[in-house]
Amino acid sequence: MRRIFICILFVSIFIGSTGIGYATEVNGQHTWKELNQTTDHVLQLVKQEKFEEAKQLLDYFSEAFIELDFKEQGFTMNDMRTITLTFEAAVEAVTATERPLDERIYTVTSFRLAVDALSSEHHPLWLQSEETILGTLLAIKEEYSQENSEALQHRMNTFLRHYQMIRPALLIDLEPQMLQKIESQITYLENLRVDGVGSNKLIPHIELMESDFRKMFERVKEDSADPSLLWVMFTIGGMIVMSLSYVGVRKYRAEKSKVRMKE
Repeated sequence: MRRIFICILFVSIFIGSTGIGYATEVNGQHTWKELNQTTDHVLQLVKQEKFEEAKQLLDYFSEAFIELDFKEQGFTMNDMRTITLTFEAAVEAVTATERPLDERIYTVTSFRLAVDALSSEHHPLWLQSEETILGTLLAIKEEYSQENSEALQHRMNTFLRHYQMIRPALLIDLEPQMLQKIESQITYLENLRVDGVGSNKLIPHIELMESDFRKMFERVKEDSADPSLLWVMFTIGGMIVMSLSYVGVRKYRAEKSKVRMKE
């Protein structure tokens, strides 16, 4: 019995120390947080070109995903459709041997961000794309000013590619009105690509997109702020204000006392 226990303990420690980290079950139900971690492991395996192991984890994700109580999780039909489509694209990317590695990583990353958008209540991963998105828009303006048509097209392709990667996560996280506004701007940008540096409407549109994307990132940051963190900030801020007020009052009284003594 003791040998059996030691063997089980050894296996448990070994499994827990591996990078794959299959999701566990809580009361027979897989948690969404665990499945989110599974998608991260899938992405890491794809980056390491371990496609067989990545496919096994995707199969596991599919089975565990079906077992979830969608109503209890609060998933909408839009959420389900988005996750399903990105999952299917990820499976295709992992199993399609002819696809370049960067395209595989791009597709699986999109799936990873979509799942995280459902799992993370505070600061979803796609927010980390802010610098890349805004930086690429700035680069588009620079290439336009230099009248470099080929470089301009390359920059716009890079921007649109990156946007398509985070788009599934936006479908989950953004309010319909904001999403529709962003989507219409993307469609208009794709139409402007035809004229390239010859379009005098491109720069005003890019500047509008810069403004709206900044607002989008800020809005999501505010909406996803951790309430406990805000409480700590307000508490500490309140204590600082009270301390400064107390010191100020004492200083005022001391100075007033000195004046009286002189009189």
